[in-house]
Amino acid sequence: ITRIIGIAVEAKFIDNADVQYSNLFFSSISISSTVYTIFMIAGITFIKQMNNKFGPGILIPMLLGKYRKPREEERIFMFMDLKSSTKYAEDLGHLKYSEMIQACFRDVNKVLPKYFAEIYQYVGDEVVLTWLKEEGFNKLNCINFYFAFNDLLNQKKDKYLKSFGVVPEFKASIHLGKIIVAEVGDIKREIAYHGDTINTASRIQALCNLYDKNLLISEAVKNKIADSKHYSIDFIDETILKGKTKGVRLYSVKER
Repeated sequence: ITRIIGIAVEAKFIDNADVQYSNLFFSSISISSTVYTIFMIAGITFIKQMNNKFGPGILIPMLLGKYRKPREEERIFMFMDLKSSTKYAEDLGHLKYSEMIQACFRDVNKVLPKYFAEIYQYVGDEVVLTWLKEEGFNKLNCINFYFAFNDLLNQKKDKYLKSFGVVPEFKASIHLGKIIVAEVGDIKREIAYHGDTINTASRIQALCNLYDKNLLISEAVKNKIADSKHYSIDFIDETILKGKTKGVRLYSVKER
């Protein structure tokens, strides 16, 4: 009988030890899973915030040092500016006007992923977008973006009218050319574009009011979309832009 009791006690002790080891094992797994989840969430949040900061597709090249040495790329630039901005600012007041600009730029962000656009910078009520040449002309992303954005503003016109009393409209220019890309800054680091291409795109956009056109493109862009069935492309003028000696041929683009 004593032997049987001893065996039973020993078996009970072993069972308790197994349970303890089992609990410890699953507890370790639980802690590891929690730590892993926390690091994954932190990593994903960091990448998302950096993408919001620098724009999609910029973080990895920056981490890899792709642009630490200036390099040449062929890019498309769009300068898109709010029409009648001075009047809106006077009518709405600075605070309400700024809220409207914020709303417009949020809508820009909703449209750009579909058309593979990168935001280079915001300047007041103007936004500068860019594409690598292949991405911008693939399915005419650089042209489609502009009209898709304006379509979204029209779809939300009731909301804009209710909030601000106006439906904002944007004018834009598009130009293609070679540009120097470089990582600049230390305390505040960013990707910068240097060269005549970006200056030309900006100056073409400044002529939209002069010619009373919503979208002006350079001949370099026109030559890439001349066969489009969806857009009407009309020659406007050949003009000498400020700081240039050669004339630039300008075209307007409208949906058919």
